[in-house]
Order: sequence, then C-alpha cells, then structure tokens
Amino acid sequence: MPHGHRSVEFVYDFVSVPSYIAWKALPPMLAAARAELVTTPVLCGGIFKATGNPGPLAIEAKRIWYQRDLELWARRRGVTLILSPFVPVTSLHLMRGSLVAAERGETGRCIDAVFDALYVQARDLGQKALFAAALAEAGLDRDAYLAGIERAEVKQALIDRTNDAVARGAFGVPTFFVDGELFFGQDRLEFVIEALQALPG
Repeated sequence: MPHGHRSVEFVYDFVSVPSYIAWKALPPMLAAARAELVTTPVLCGGIFKATGNPGPLAIEAKRIWYQRDLELWARRRGVTLILSPFVPVTSLHLMRGSLVAAERGETGRCIDAVFDALYVQARDLGQKALFAAALAEAGLDRDAYLAGIERAEVKQALIDRTNDAVARGAFGVPTFFVDGELFFGQDRLEFVIEALQALPG
C-alpha cells in the first residue's frame, strides 16, 4: 500500500456506517493537518471472520445502543445520516467497485456516490442494478464498473487488501494507519490528527 510522509490510510467497507461518518468528516481535518488520504477498500466480513470478531450487531442490547451512538456521532460531526432498512448491505460488489474506481482515477467520486446513496438517500445498493444507477447518476461509466467487478484480478485484489489489513492488526472498520500506527473507529479521528501533527515536516 502507498504511504506518503504525511498521509492517513483509511481502511473501509461501505457496509460500515462509521466508515461513512469518517469519510465525510475527514476532509477538513486532513486539510488543516496538510495531509493526504490513502484509501484501502476491504471486506469487513472477511476481517471479522479472520479475527473472530462477532461485530457490533451480534448482541441485541449493543445493537440498539450502537444505532443511537451512530446518530449522536453523525450529529456531532455534522454529517447527514439516514439509517436505512437496507443496511447492513451486501457490499462485495461495492468494494470491488472501489478497486475499479482506483484504476480509473475516480476513487473520490465513486466513494461519495456509494456512501451518499446508502446513508443519505437510503437506497438498496445490495442490488447491482441500483449500484449501477447510483454510479451513472454521479457521471461514472456504469458498464465499465459492472464489467470491472467481475474481473478475477479485481476480486483477488480485494481479498489481498483484506488479508493485508488483518496482518497489520485490523479487526474492523474504519481503521486508520498513520506512520504504521493503528487507530480504530471514527470516534478516534482526533487522535489520528494528533498523530499526523506529531510527524516531522
């Protein structure tokens, strides 16, 4: 994975509401810290399986608390959030789409389109047709993406990135790396920025 001297690696999955909140909150924080963002798409379910993490929805009481906590954090971060009945969404094709976007130099546009469709418009992007429609509305080539997510090398690249994240200590998303140091959760963004500011240069 590429790492700049002043960069934050953002390990994410579209299924993760905290990843969405972080994506929306990060830009002004990174601009103030004069740092760039490196995005790493992974499969959160793959990370959970590899690490034995049951995830935040496995316990009913925690699920209820977690939903309220997300709403509180979205409000604190100034992020619009609609908790859609379609979430958690099957994100395999969405995450492969992120890799296609990287190839095409469209990472930011793709991530914005998918996150907004999921958590602002509450659309069911588990359906590939609706995923394609969201891309097209963002001015992206839906046919290129639908073809790209079926390529063997794209499928393998997503597996490789997921395994690499686990090897470096990730147990969920969003995970952030600053100069090799791991931070977990959108509620750790202030610590991410502090770590950036402590870097020389």
